Order: sequence, then structure tokens, then C-alpha cells
Amino acid sequence: MRKALTALVLALAAPLAANASDSNGIGYTNVQLDYIYEYDFMDGVGISGSYELTDNFFLAGSYAYTTDSEDVVGYAADTTHKSYTLGVGFNTPIGDRADWVSQLAFARHDVSGHDVSCYVAEPQNCRAERWSAHAKGYNLSTGVRGRITDKLTANAYAGYEDYSGYEGNWYADLNVGYNFTKTWSAEAGVRLNEDAPTWRLGVRASF
Repeated sequence: MRKALTALVLALAAPLAANASDSNGIGYTNVQLDYIYEYDFMDGVGISGSYELTDNFFLAGSYAYTTDSEDVVGYAADTTHKSYTLGVGFNTPIGDRADWVSQLAFARHDVSGHDVSCYVAEPQNCRAERWSAHAKGYNLSTGVRGRITDKLTANAYAGYEDYSGYEGNWYADLNVGYNFTKTWSAEAGVRLNEDAPTWRLGVRASF
């Protein structure tokens, strides 16, 4: 059954792979640096990129670091969130200016920080306690990426993520970019899920 299913998938993908996404001017080799604003007033930076293996397949990865802190009776109550993704994507043209894109990625999240606990509301009776949590899993997304004009690009993806010990979660990933030159563009995006949005604003270099 598994061999038959694999053969069916390859047979269906073959005619799609015969079309090159390069024909519509959409490339998949780039690196991007972002400012990130997460829920609960956390913010930080992220770097992401992809590398085009063939006209229809690419590798993609990302790293993000966000943090938040506040002073509680002289103690720092802080939270740090580090996230990593590494995956593979498939793209095929669906028109002169658009691709259908699907991605599957391994993902890891490391969250740590300090909570301040007080026996009574006085600094000498308080202490900061360190905590940490980790989650590993995957995310799968699919959707459309294309050129609205020669300068303006956009993508809209729907996805599902699932992590060990946590309930799975649906999300939407939306992004728009403005190309100053063939290489450089300004990018803005938002990821919407059941918790709260994560906003991105950055610059991308495409090769």
C-alpha cells in the first residue's frame, strides 16, 4: 500500500514539476531579517531564508528570538522565546504571476524566564524563580504566492502545526513585499492563530 501511494503521488507531481516557476519570475533563494512583535508585548529579531534546489523544490529555515521583561518590586520578571524551523517546500506555477506553494517543516520552541513570587508585598519577601518549557513538532502549510504588480508581491498560506504535549493549531500566514530593486525588498507580514497575532517587518535580499 505504501509503495502504491508513493507511486501515485509521484505520478501526480510529475506533470506539475515539468513547469518551472522561474518562468513567472518568482524565485526561492533569499535571506530575510525581521523585527518581530509577538503577543504579550514580546518583541525581538528573526532571520529566515530559503534555497532553491530545483525549479520546483526548495529548502527553508528560520530562527527567531523575542523577549519581554518587567520590574516587580525590584526583581526582573522576564520571558525569552527562541524558535527554530527547518523544512522543505514544493512550488508550481498556477499562472503567469503566481505559484502554488506547500511547505513541511520541523519546528522547535524554547521558552524560559523568571517569575517573581512574594510571601508578602515587600521586596525582602520576594524572590525570582527560573522556569523553562520546550516543544518540538512540525508545521504544514499551503497557499498562493505571486506578483500583484512588477514591484509588489504577496503570499497567503493556511497551515497546521502540532507539537508534543500540546494540542494542534490552525494558522494563517500573510505577507506583502515591495521590491526596490531586483535584489532588495521591504517585507511585512502577520501570522494569525488561535492565541494572538505575530507581526513581522523586515528586509529581504533575493538571489
